[in-house]
Amino acid sequence: MMRSNTGGGGGTEGSFPLSISERNWSPRTLFFNCSQAAVATWCFIIGGYVSFYLPAGQGTIVMLAAMFVGMFFVFLATVPAATRYGLEAVRSTRTVFGTRGSLFTVALIFIFTVGWGTTLMIFSGKAAAELIISMGLITEGGRSSAAVVSSLVILAIVWALIRRGPGILRSIGGIVAISVLTLGILIIGVIIYKLGWAAIADATPTGASGDKLLDYTIAIELMLATALSWWPYVGGMARFSTSTRKSVMPVTFGLGLAVAVICLIGLYSGLVFPDSGGDPTSGLISIGGIGLATLAFAFVVVANIGTTMVGTYTAALALKQQPALDSRLSWEGATVLATGTSAVVILFLSEPFFNNFGTFLALSGVVFGPLCGIQIADYFLLRKQKLDLRGLYQDGPGTPYWYQGGFNIIGFVSMVLGVVTYFLLLDPVTFESTAMFRYLTASIPSILVSLGAYTLLTLLVDRTKPATVRASVQPANVG
Repeated sequence: MMRSNTGGGGGTEGSFPLSISERNWSPRTLFFNCSQAAVATWCFIIGGYVSFYLPAGQGTIVMLAAMFVGMFFVFLATVPAATRYGLEAVRSTRTVFGTRGSLFTVALIFIFTVGWGTTLMIFSGKAAAELIISMGLITEGGRSSAAVVSSLVILAIVWALIRRGPGILRSIGGIVAISVLTLGILIIGVIIYKLGWAAIADATPTGASGDKLLDYTIAIELMLATALSWWPYVGGMARFSTSTRKSVMPVTFGLGLAVAVICLIGLYSGLVFPDSGGDPTSGLISIGGIGLATLAFAFVVVANIGTTMVGTYTAALALKQQPALDSRLSWEGATVLATGTSAVVILFLSEPFFNNFGTFLALSGVVFGPLCGIQIADYFLLRKQKLDLRGLYQDGPGTPYWYQGGFNIIGFVSMVLGVVTYFLLLDPVTFESTAMFRYLTASIPSILVSLGAYTLLTLLVDRTKPATVRASVQPANVG
């Protein structure tokens, strides 16, 4: 029997794996929560970036195809272990980075999930300020203050909901998902109806380089990075499912297809409203008045609250995967830390943080691509889908995943090799690329390099230390 008495909420809020009785999400519930996490206003920004390089027709196809490719790697890296063993993302990386080395993924998850959530809160505040000004309630001079206050109010709503525990996700996931998908499709329909498909299809990208292959590859890379950024989220949600097979469609369509479809709003808005950056709010005001703008704002608020709730849950859960934190930090305290970090950024770094979203997005591909490659190699090629579940919760020398001083050097070396490969092909800050990037992208080579390096190095070391990859038992009922 393996059950935590910390965290106040058993496996759902603490550090231990979920028992069979706690894995109570049906495929429909998993789909709704994946959609709730996926559909947010970052879709506007991402679609807006794609509109910089590709026209509507080609952009639509690229976004759909690239999202499915990226989700393939994320699914293999996270879902099988999550559904078979009830593990979330951080604990599953003990096999590749070591007991102490998994602190690296705690930091990654916290930074990226809080970062994504902060972006959404800032976007929500900006949309609220735009609507308030359009209604004549404040002047242009009050825009900045209105945006900050609105962001903090919406963030407070997120905390008030998620502080109750992950049960709230199951309760409202369907409502939020159906609402935002419906609103998103309505916005797409309104844009096409008001402007006409011909006007959208004929709109010219403002940032096209003249090299069509390069423009295609940059757009593909942006969508791959978007898909790879789901790595922290997927484990936290998929572990509530009892079957990998039953998780394929909910995860793939909830995170992959839903994002690609809603990104069309940003793509089309960015093409027909070149100064919008993909945000349809101001464009809808110009073509339909306050009524249509209110529709867009409703989407922004509902979608961003739902997504940030999932992100806050994931960040808080990651913190509680370390015994020292789990024993000292209540679930409510963990959510305060996550949302409090966002509040500080909103108050003091709102504009520079928001203006560097493109770099933040690209960095998702930089770090999560190699991590996916390492986990795929470890789980499928080396461990044959068998983990020592009890060993994942043991610390100290002689335990299955202690390696050298609590760190698996091979995992970190393979990670570095993947990151270096990415930078050799594409600079995620300046988006300057080498000639080979046009044919390979940067994320896919970095995944394959890390996968190959981890496999080969582990097999070489295993000749003298066979225990490295032989800690393998069948999954146990941990209830």
